[in-house]
Amino acid sequence: MNAPESYIAWTNAHLGFNPRGQANSNALCDFVVADLQRACPEIDAAIRSTALMVAKNPNVRTTVAERSIDLVLRDGTAKMVCISVENKTVMAAHGKARKNRYGDIIAYCNHMHNHSRDCIAAAIIIVNTSPVYENPDAFAKRLARPKFKMEKVVADTIKIFDQIPLRELPEEPNDQPEALAVIVVNYDGVQPATLVDYLPGASQIHYGAFIERIARLYVGRFSPPR
Repeated sequence: MNAPESYIAWTNAHLGFNPRGQANSNALCDFVVADLQRACPEIDAAIRSTALMVAKNPNVRTTVAERSIDLVLRDGTAKMVCISVENKTVMAAHGKARKNRYGDIIAYCNHMHNHSRDCIAAAIIIVNTSPVYENPDAFAKRLARPKFKMEKVVADTIKIFDQIPLRELPEEPNDQPEALAVIVVNYDGVQPATLVDYLPGASQIHYGAFIERIARLYVGRFSPPR
């Protein structure tokens, strides 16, 4: 299974989990690392030799700030982050959440590229299509939910992320990610979740394209080691 499929399996083994927690993100990180190792012999060899060190939720510093990042693959000697991945969710209240997640991605990319302009900053957004999902936090219980056309809401959410330019070269703007994936799920918080086949394979935010971009950029920037 690839990461989206594995994430659904994890979700279904942990029905009712809180997406604000770290457990689901940590699981997704493990699945992404496994996919990168399968897709890229250079990344696989670097991890096995400890030339790349994998860490979840480390603090990454710039000259002026420190930020916790969901996943980093760090140079084993220089401590520079070569690849980073930040995981975000849009589970409900798409209109507000998608704008916040967009801002989160911009801020995260700026931070990682201030850490190192060569860093491959990637992000994954889990987008939920269920109109009845209820966040398990106490504040969300029994909230009045307006009626809306969920198909249009989801399409508009995906469009926002699909329009983010992807950074190809270290000289390009710091606020752009090198790779971005949107994984669409149908999960109401109670019944088993399913993947929703929403994106064409040729989309720049398809998960397969996400893995391909990270692998290609890693080989171009870091292999052989500088």
